[in-house]
Amino acid sequence: MAVDEIDGAQTNQSGSDSADEKPEDMKERLKGALRVDVADAGVLRKAVSIGVPRKCIDEELEKEYREIVAEAIVPGFRRGRAPRRLIEKRFGQEVGSQVQTRLVSNAYLAAIEKVDIKVLGDPLVWVRPRKKGDGEGGAEELLDMSVALQHMKLPDEGDFEFKCEVEVKPEFELPALEGVEIERPILNIDDDDVSVQIDRIRARRGNWAPVAGGSVQADDLLIGDLVLTVGGEEVKRMENFALSARAQRIEGMTLSDLGEKFEGAKVGDRREFEGELPDDYAVEVHRGKRAKLAFTLNDIKRMNLPPLDDSFLQTLGFDSEKELREGIRTRMEGELEHHVRRGMRNLVRKYLLDQTHLDLPEGISTRQTERAVLRKAIELQQEGVPQAEIDKHMDELRTSAREQSAAELKLHFILEAIAEKLDVGVKEEEINREIASMAAANNRRFDRVRDDLARNDGISMLYLQIRDDKCIDRILEKAKIVELAEPKKNPGAAKKAPEEKPGSGKSAAPAARAKAKAPFGAKGGESKKSAAGKKAGKKAP
Repeated sequence: MAVDEIDGAQTNQSGSDSADEKPEDMKERLKGALRVDVADAGVLRKAVSIGVPRKCIDEELEKEYREIVAEAIVPGFRRGRAPRRLIEKRFGQEVGSQVQTRLVSNAYLAAIEKVDIKVLGDPLVWVRPRKKGDGEGGAEELLDMSVALQHMKLPDEGDFEFKCEVEVKPEFELPALEGVEIERPILNIDDDDVSVQIDRIRARRGNWAPVAGGSVQADDLLIGDLVLTVGGEEVKRMENFALSARAQRIEGMTLSDLGEKFEGAKVGDRREFEGELPDDYAVEVHRGKRAKLAFTLNDIKRMNLPPLDDSFLQTLGFDSEKELREGIRTRMEGELEHHVRRGMRNLVRKYLLDQTHLDLPEGISTRQTERAVLRKAIELQQEGVPQAEIDKHMDELRTSAREQSAAELKLHFILEAIAEKLDVGVKEEEINREIASMAAANNRRFDRVRDDLARNDGISMLYLQIRDDKCIDRILEKAKIVELAEPKKNPGAAKKAPEEKPGSGKSAAPAARAKAKAPFGAKGGESKKSAAGKKAGKKAP
């Protein structure tokens, strides 16, 4: 009995030590024992092979079992007195899963520190996805770690080895951040801009309605069955798949002519598309290969805007369309300063892009591109743009020229380096203040908007957006501002202005859609000065 009591006390002590150990401590212990091999997997992409010695696995299993033995209640035995072999049989699968998760995550972090790699984002892990019956699939796939863990298993004997791929941050020199010459334009709001804003307001109360017996028009919502084939072999099938009748990016392939091909199509029609799967496609054997997409149309839906009648006007607090237009024009003129500031920020972004040289991955990461798309969606939400129009802008960004996606990713690296150099951070109250503004612009509750952002990684994207704007404002504080009293007659300026690119700040903002007196995209011949333009000239920072 005395021996049992001593053993029990030792077991409890060991379990307590295990429970009190911090993840940082485990990572440090693993760092010295791991085997780590690093190989190039492309430009700014590394393949990292990690070997966890059997001794480390056994130590973690032992700690876990000791804690369970001390606390487990097994029928027929007092607490802490059940045989170890019975505990292992009963809890083995659960223990193995917990230890595996802890080992993989900490081993990865320890390995990255050990070889001093500055990674970008989370790793992708090579696994053979298990099928039903615990069998193994054929080809290995690169999956997110959270998903990969479900298909991994600690070996019963020998070391534990796994391989992942990571994107690494580029190294580069920042340009001068003081004395940057920035031009301030004069903006002008016309009747077309007011009409666009009215349609946005109507769209918030619009709805998608089936198109009975009709044919497809631009921007319609298409519901149908999608089949992806590679080399004549069916790779993926998706039923009731929804897409819009415009340029789309599906399975990593850009289909710029999708809207054109579907124009005039009717329910039951089939359209086929060809493209090249991206270099980071989930299934390795299909990467970079030509693929075919076949889409059979099952249903067509179209956005119905409510009529601009007396009932609708009264819900907005106006008695006539003329009064509505005047009210919207006044509000947009009041927002000119905000959009002038946004335009100046875009010029700072352009300066940073033009003056900074850095390499990017050979194939722009799909994950990084999606992050850029999400950030643009948040910008549109901040402007109160309806969800249907947000979806359209997101599609434009996904299918825009490769240079656009590359510029977004390049700018991310540059602003991250500037934030570190200038010690720029974001507080929780700043994030909440911005969410509250987004909620007000979209007439939604604060908690609903925050929940939506949290589900789609939007909180972190909002953090980056606020941080980046603060970095750019720091540059503007010490910039040389050149005020433009007259339009700059340079037709080429419109083509180069960052506001003109798909998914940019201009396409998002009501007032920024106005004609800009260079450098924000005006035609050089324009010379009309409106009252709004004069007001912007007086308010310029």
